[in-house]
This record gives sequence, C-alpha cells and structure tokens, in this order.
Amino acid sequence: MGQDVNSPEPGTEQAATGRLLDLVRSFVTTHVAWKPLFIGAVITGEDRIRLYFRSPERDRTYGVDVLSSHTGPGLLGALASPAFLANEHLHQPSDDPHCDVTVDLTDY
Repeated sequence: MGQDVNSPEPGTEQAATGRLLDLVRSFVTTHVAWKPLFIGAVITGEDRIRLYFRSPERDRTYGVDVLSSHTGPGLLGALASPAFLANEHLHQPSDDPHCDVTVDLTDY
C-alpha cells in the first residue's frame, strides 16, 4: 500500500497545532459586546487555519482563512475589529456548514 496522500509531513500537524493554540490564546479575553466573538478554529492545510467569529451586530458567522505563519499583531488586531469583518467586499459565499460567509486573508 502507498502512503496516504492526505497525511501531513512529520511534525507539520504538531507545528500547526502549536500555532493554532497561540492564536486561540490571543483571542481568549473578556467578551465585549461590540467585538466579534471568536468561536472556534480548524486546521485546513499545512499552513492554513480557518478561524470562526460570530458577529455581535449581525446574525452572521464568519470563516476567516489565514496562514498560520503570518498571524502577527496586525492581522490579529484587524480580526478583533467589527468593521474589518463587516467589509462585504471581502465576503465570499460559503459551502462550510459552520459559517455564513468566508473571508480569505491568506494574502494579508
């Protein structure tokens, strides 16, 4: 039998999990009514993570695709801003059952 084509390189999953945990820690704060609420995340690729946020002002859940290697303070600050996620020019239709729209920030 050949190697499973979906299995990550050795150490890739562990490194991605470590970066995901760092991201989660940065979003875990006392909830403020006007800020998007971080509700979850999933590793979607070798350097890709989808972060899920719930809008406090709209009945909408956002799936935000980011590169885990590029998640610095600028990106994290933008994601905490309700105006940034509300920018409908960034929204794409979603086939993900966990979110209403997706936002691709892999080039951020």
